[in-house]
Amino acid sequence: MTNIFFVGLGLIGGSLASNFKYFYEDIHITAYDANHHQLQRAMSMGIVDTITTNYAHGLAQADIVIFATPVQTTTAYLKKMSQYETRPGLIVTDTGSTKSTIQAFERSLLKHDIHLIGGHPMAGSHKSGVLNAKKHLFENAYYVLVHDLPENNHASEKIQSLLQYTRAKVISMTADEHDKITGIVSHVPHFVASSLVHLNALYARDSEWVKDLAAGGFRDITRIASSNPEMWRDISLENTQHILTVMKQLRSQFDDVITLLESQDANGLYAFFNHAKMYRDELPLRNKGAMNSTFDLYVDIPDKPGTISQVLDILSTRRISISNLRILEVREDIYGALRISFKSASDRDAGRQALSHQFDTYIN
Repeated sequence: MTNIFFVGLGLIGGSLASNFKYFYEDIHITAYDANHHQLQRAMSMGIVDTITTNYAHGLAQADIVIFATPVQTTTAYLKKMSQYETRPGLIVTDTGSTKSTIQAFERSLLKHDIHLIGGHPMAGSHKSGVLNAKKHLFENAYYVLVHDLPENNHASEKIQSLLQYTRAKVISMTADEHDKITGIVSHVPHFVASSLVHLNALYARDSEWVKDLAAGGFRDITRIASSNPEMWRDISLENTQHILTVMKQLRSQFDDVITLLESQDANGLYAFFNHAKMYRDELPLRNKGAMNSTFDLYVDIPDKPGTISQVLDILSTRRISISNLRILEVREDIYGALRISFKSASDRDAGRQALSHQFDTYIN
């Protein structure tokens, strides 16, 4: 019997616990959370075996510990972990969005026979709390695992094996590589989106049309600005150096564009837009320009044969046309595994009404 101790039992922790409880008969799940209501809900849902308000006791009994807490909270736990009684060969992992701060503890914990494997499941964020936990939340989503020391290879293999029934796409990289990449593709875009929203709000003071006309393409490209501000504050503080490096590069690019505009360099402006278009068109499974207004519906579906056909059959029966359909692999800011694009808002609303009887749906 493997004893797994969850610290934090919100959407991510609860979904992992739900998956493990469903697929494994030889594990015992104990959960600890600062919010006792979350623990009671988890017990009523049958996704944990034991709840505890005694962190030290839960830690002492664990073979594997999973910190499903904010990075700064996890860091505080890791700083003191060697002070507690733990079983030999304890494996520790987390679910945080930045990895360098976490992985800095790998070597020091190894001296106490504690094997740290950083983790980042790139799924789920709009709906929070254990009541929204789903055992299939991670299907087809990327799940990053991080470790640097060869002494932790076996622990990494154990975590990968444990995650097999989540059907996530488990990939490995270094902590610095992870934070650099997420800084480029996720963290700085959040700053850009939020800055554009602030800019819109500033100019909206002069004309109400600024806000009204932002309902189309502007709203699409700034969707991520609606994410949890507390979470993004912490991510920004944890990944400051990579974010600053990328933002300074972005500032340099803006300076170049300003020069092109001031000099009325038509060829330079064409090259600027054309290079961006060519690169974006080559991105995996993406074929729409960012400024186009889209009418998207996000649908939470389990990854099993016939499900997508079922979705399409429902829409076809009601004669609702779609313009695109995509399975999402990175969806931290999107709740749902399937993105369906419609030709109009009315088609999207009709699609949501038709699908909501059998699936969870979300409109950004």
